[in-house]
Amino acid sequence: MPKAKSIIWRSWNAQSDQFLMSIAADANMMEEMLGAMEEEGYQEVTPLTYRHTIAIQTPVGIFSTESMFKPSDRWDCWIGTSNFDITAEIKDDISDTDGIACLKIMDRYTFFIGVPYLQFDFQEVRQEIENKLCVYTEKEVMTDEVRATVDLVKKQLENQKYWSILVSINGNLDYVVSDELDQQYMERLNKLVELKQSRGGIILRGKHG
Repeated sequence: MPKAKSIIWRSWNAQSDQFLMSIAADANMMEEMLGAMEEEGYQEVTPLTYRHTIAIQTPVGIFSTESMFKPSDRWDCWIGTSNFDITAEIKDDISDTDGIACLKIMDRYTFFIGVPYLQFDFQEVRQEIENKLCVYTEKEVMTDEVRATVDLVKKQLENQKYWSILVSINGNLDYVVSDELDQQYMERLNKLVELKQSRGGIILRGKHG
C-alpha cells in the first residue's frame, strides 16, 4: 500500500555536539594519562607529542573543530530524510523557502539545511517545507482507472450544490455532499482533510466548494 509523503528530521547540531564532546573527553583522558606518565618519570612524553588540529567532516565540507565557520556555529542545522525522490524541482522548492541559508542534497532521499540562528524558527521553516513537499498532484494520484471512477462519482453528485471528493493515493474515494454550506458539511469536509493528511492524496471540489 502506498505511503503518504513524509520527512523525518534529525538535528545535525546535536550529532556535531556529541562528536565534539567525545573529542574533549578523549583529550582529557590523554592529559590525565600523560600527567601520570610524567609523574613516573617519562619526561620524553609531553602533551605536544599528540596535540594536533582535529577536523570534523560535515555535509558541506571539512572544518577544524575550532573553526567559527563550521556549520553548527553558523546555523541551526538539520538533516531531512524523505520517502520520495528529491528532484531538481523539489531542490528549488526547498531553496526558495524563507529561512534556508544553506542547502545540500546528500542523496536521493536526504538533504541538509542550515537555518540562521535567531532570525528564523526551524519549526516554522520545517512546516513550510513539509507543506510544499508532502503533497500530491493530480497526475500522481489519478490513473486512468481512478479517473473513470471519479467521473462516475461526479456524475452522481452533479445535482448537488456542494461536494468534495478525497482521492487517496491508493485509489480509494471518500466524499461529502450537501445542498447547503452548513456546519455539518464543514465538519465532514474537515474530516476529509484529516484523512488526506494521514493517507496522502488530493481533494476535488465542486464549483461552489
